Order: sequence, then structure tokens, then C-alpha cells
Amino acid sequence: MSNKIFRITLIVTAAAMILTACAAPTLAPVSTKAPAGIAIQPTNPPETILPTNTPESTAVQVALGVVAGRIAFQTNRDGNFEIYVMNGDGSELTNLTNNPADDWNPVWSPDGNKIVYSSNRDGNNEVYVMNADGSNQTNLTNSPADDRNPDWSPDGKKIAFDTDVDGNGEIYVMNADGSAKTNLTNAPFHDIFPKFSTDGTQIGFTTDRDNNDEIYLMNADGSNPTRLTTNPQGDDAFPRWSPDGKQIVFESGQGDGTYEIYLMNSDGSNRTRLTDTPGSTDNTTGARWSPDGTQIIYWSGPDGNRDLYVMNADGTNQTRLTNNPGDDSDPTWKP
Repeated sequence: MSNKIFRITLIVTAAAMILTACAAPTLAPVSTKAPAGIAIQPTNPPETILPTNTPESTAVQVALGVVAGRIAFQTNRDGNFEIYVMNGDGSELTNLTNNPADDWNPVWSPDGNKIVYSSNRDGNNEVYVMNADGSNQTNLTNSPADDRNPDWSPDGKKIAFDTDVDGNGEIYVMNADGSAKTNLTNAPFHDIFPKFSTDGTQIGFTTDRDNNDEIYLMNADGSNPTRLTTNPQGDDAFPRWSPDGKQIVFESGQGDGTYEIYLMNSDGSNRTRLTDTPGSTDNTTGARWSPDGTQIIYWSGPDGNRDLYVMNADGTNQTRLTNNPGDDSDPTWKP
């Protein structure tokens, strides 16, 4: 499918197959009229742009203790995409999946005991789960369609994911054991990248229901889909709530083919730009919160090579975590 909202999702798939980044496809025109039953919030006020530090592009800058906790991420440093984990200082680097296929999109379970992820080891993308040490890798979806981009509910009982089983991108939810799969969106659009709110009552997602990609919210049962962002200059995508539920970090494009990381309040107000990567040939994206909400981890390619970075929640002190010729991306923090 050529819709633009799959650009980031398919960057990983394409990179895994050819190990190079591909250009974003052109989004086919869609109606600017909101579908019946969709609430649209007012246009966001002009964004604030914070002065930020340009990420270092040479040596790793993180000292022991600057970044605490365990981090999972995807990397093709072994020739195909695998799920790795490491400490925040880069120590105890471990390949969890060790599979000749491609594994990506890792997300820790709320209790930190499991990791859900996507894999094409069955010939198409499926949602898998494994223990935090890499054992007991299990296919949860077992579908002929492409199932990917999973996310846990805060109580660990549900997993949301996107799938093209119905011919277009839809948001589904299932029990943590893969049972009771349910379509939440049921719309003739491409709805992808579901993310549960901190309290589990809402799911944010990316959709092309309007002229470009925008962030929508819906109740966890799929009801009351509501448009959260309006960006006439480009695309807004991939929302992730802060641990206290008051803010959302997301990615936004300004029509130049690249994304930067932004922050807004959970009601869509106070839109603020956190990163500004001059001369970048790749996206600065994939932002996720630290468990205490004080830092944001993300990936960027300012020198043409994707590595992991971390910054304070206000965008300051941008620091490189990995420096590898492979593609390191899609990081996630252990709770």
C-alpha cells in the first residue's frame, strides 16, 4: 500500500529487506471532510520551538549512570533486524531473538517480564511475544495478513496492534494470549500505530482520514474517535503518553520528507518542538518516555546512520547512546 501513514512502519520493513532507507511514498489525496461521527478539535495554536542541542555524531557521550534502566531496541548490526537489550550505559548488550528473519517493534510489558514485537519469520508480519530473556518466543496472531506495531494496555491484559487483514490498515485489540481479536476502527482508512493512554481508557493512533496524517484518539473500546492534531504543513504521527498522562510526545513532518520530535499536552494544546536536526538525511523519531518521565529516548540519523539518542523531557541535553554502523532504532524503556 502506498499511503503515507505507512511510511515509518515500512521504513523498518524495507530496511530489513534491502538494509537501506527508502524514500517516503506519496500519499494519495483523500477527502478533507470529516467522516460522520468524528469529532474534530480546533486547530492547534502556533507551535513553540525550543532551542536544542544538536546530537553529537561522533563518539558515544553517555557516562555511566546518565541513563538508568534497561533498553530494548531493533538493530540490523548482524545483517538482519534483531531485538537487542542493553543497559543505559551500553553495557550487557544482548541479542534476544537470534533468528534469521527480521524482528522489530519491541515493547516491554508493564511488569517488565515480557516483550511483544513484530516478526516476519513466518513469511509475513506477525505479532510475537517472548520472555524478557528471549525465551519462549510465541506467535500471537497467526494470520495471513501483516500484523505489527503492538502495544500493551497498562494492566498487561490486552495488546493493541495494526493489521491489513481487512484490506486496509485497522486497529485491533486482543487478549495478551492472542485470543479474542477485535477490530476497533472499522473504517475505510489506514489506521495504524495504536498506543494506549497511561490510564488505559484511550488509544491514540495515526490515520489518513484527512488530507495528511493526523493523530486521533478513541476510547479503548473503539468508540468516539476524535481528531487531536491539525498540521496543515505536514504530518503528525505516533503519539505516546507521558507516565503521568499529562503530555504526549509525537513525531511531526513539515513537508520536507523528514520528521522531528514534538511535545504537546494530552488535550493537543501547547505544541512544542523538541528536536531540530539540521542536515539530517533521515528522520528523528521513535520517541518513548523513561519510566520516571524525565527523559525521552529516540532514534536519529544526522550523519546518515541511525543510532539511539536520549534527551531531557524538555528537549535539552541531547546525547548519543549508540554508535554502530548498523541501523539502531525503535527503542523502548523497561518499566
